[in-house]
Amino acid sequence: MLNKESPLKSHLPTPPTNRYAWLSMAAAAMALSTLAGCMSPEPGSPIDVSVVNLDDKAIRISNVSVFDSITLSSISSQDVVIKDGRISAVCPTGTCSEPADAHVIPGEDATLVPGLIDMHGHISTSTGPTWEIAAPNTEDNLRAYAYAGVTTVFDPGDSSDEAFSRRDKTANGELLGPRIFTAGKIITDPGGHPRAMVAEFAPWWISWLLKPAVATGVATVDEAVDAVNARVDAGADAVKVAIDSIPLDASIMSAEVLTALVEQAHERGVRAVAHIGTTADAMVTGKSGIDLWIHGVYKERITEEDIQTLAEFDIPMVTTSEVFDRYGRALNGPINPTRLEQEMISPEKLASFYPPPDDFELGGLASWVALMQQTREVRLDNVARVHAAGITILAGSDTQSGVFPGAGLHREIVTLVDAGLTPGEAIRAATFDAARYLSNGEEPDAGHIAVGKRADLILVNGDPARDIAALSDIREVILNGKLLKRSTAN
Repeated sequence: MLNKESPLKSHLPTPPTNRYAWLSMAAAAMALSTLAGCMSPEPGSPIDVSVVNLDDKAIRISNVSVFDSITLSSISSQDVVIKDGRISAVCPTGTCSEPADAHVIPGEDATLVPGLIDMHGHISTSTGPTWEIAAPNTEDNLRAYAYAGVTTVFDPGDSSDEAFSRRDKTANGELLGPRIFTAGKIITDPGGHPRAMVAEFAPWWISWLLKPAVATGVATVDEAVDAVNARVDAGADAVKVAIDSIPLDASIMSAEVLTALVEQAHERGVRAVAHIGTTADAMVTGKSGIDLWIHGVYKERITEEDIQTLAEFDIPMVTTSEVFDRYGRALNGPINPTRLEQEMISPEKLASFYPPPDDFELGGLASWVALMQQTREVRLDNVARVHAAGITILAGSDTQSGVFPGAGLHREIVTLVDAGLTPGEAIRAATFDAARYLSNGEEPDAGHIAVGKRADLILVNGDPARDIAALSDIREVILNGKLLKRSTAN
């Protein structure tokens, strides 16, 4: 890893902008942590998040509507009491026997929703324009998730050295941020995504360093077993494999090696998740015994026959439709920010995404971006039909350039509604269903507002089960039982 003391640093030439178009891919952006010693950090965020000191008092949210993420209904006129990080009571307003000195949060005209779960977030990634190469500001990213009410993040690709220690620091309160589950570094074919992006676009003088930094390439069964063991020994919560061609001619791991990888993960007691892009990718990973599809089939329409076959695998699917939409429209005009993005992102940063520099080139990524532009309705149609077939849909943002921590998940939830899910179903994809997956067969600790559950909660104005836009009109966030103070300079 390069750092300030690295003897290589002084010999690295300044990269020409157009040669770094490949950094538009999230996995390649992970390599920025490898180069962090020779670049400036991403500019600071205008938001601030801190814990309100209540001297360990209980919290009572009074006279609030409570969204039930199982039945998808809202129960009006409820009091919810929080004590010692847990929900200690849920009862009709005025009937709870909470401590007399409880801190009271009025809940009139608002709805209490479980804290959101991003099933494809990234902690160590930069979110600025691809041509402005900067080291990720991970603490800002963590605060941004919390500000937006994202209280749990599954990060299926973090190649930084701090991935597991950062997870542990947020868990014990040393860092303010969501609860993290992480797979660490991706495993792929030696010529597969994301290593293929590095091989095609990165200059020769850095390609040799970046390819192993962004993902471990395995060509044999033995290499796959060794890679899985290395992840599990490091403390990974899951193992991620990339089975998708980006660019479109990139190679994919063989079925034999893939199956060995999945079997070894299961042997070591962790689940294996797969980045996929086509129906064939979904089929081969399903047959291998994979535990989760990430991205879903986003490159082509799934036939009705194949939909039924995929449903028989009984594998949940994390949709990230918004990130592909983002790439499809990135070069067509400036970002049209959501209300939440206006709060969380500086006007200067939002304006910096368009127009691109005159020498910016997509190179081998151009055909992939063109495909993203052509297939938006196909992606939404696939989501609607796999959902109707009984495949569990989970919501993910795939945080990266132009897809901002926290705010990106809110966009994805709206996209799920655009695809045909009801607002309640879309919220469940980012709460109870996601919590069920992460609990791995155990009773979910979060994702549902009930006595004994972890007190990860967001209080929003209005009723998001009727109008999904209300979900981003956040009044309060409670993270692990702690009330957060949220402020912005915007």
